[in-house]
Amino acid sequence: MNNQDNIKEFFKDQKNTLRVSLDDLFSRIKLLISKYKDLKNENNLLKENVKNLNLKISDLKLQQTKLNTELINKDKENSELKNVILNSGDNKISLKDKDLAKSRIKDLITRIDTHLDQYDNGEEYRDA
Repeated sequence: MNNQDNIKEFFKDQKNTLRVSLDDLFSRIKLLISKYKDLKNENNLLKENVKNLNLKISDLKLQQTKLNTELINKDKENSELKNVILNSGDNKISLKDKDLAKSRIKDLITRIDTHLDQYDNGEEYRDA
């Protein structure tokens, strides 16, 4: 082999080495693009999940506010009924009305306790 053939062979080897390196580089770039797309899709899904969870939190807060208002109203009614019973000593309220008021107070206390237990246990609320 002469010197010119050696040079041609050298450049041919270099060309093949460059081709292999470029193929490897393109493969890595394709892999990075694929990973980027996967992460972008996962990120979008996570954003959607966060949005849905925030909506659920808002709904639960609204429900909690409603139940707290209900609880306050029932507590007020309970107090009013207790006052009726306490003040009924001289007003000659019938025994039937007293028993009805006592029964209503017991019912309200039970409902309030149930709501408080559900709230303490983190259970979903439902109207009693």
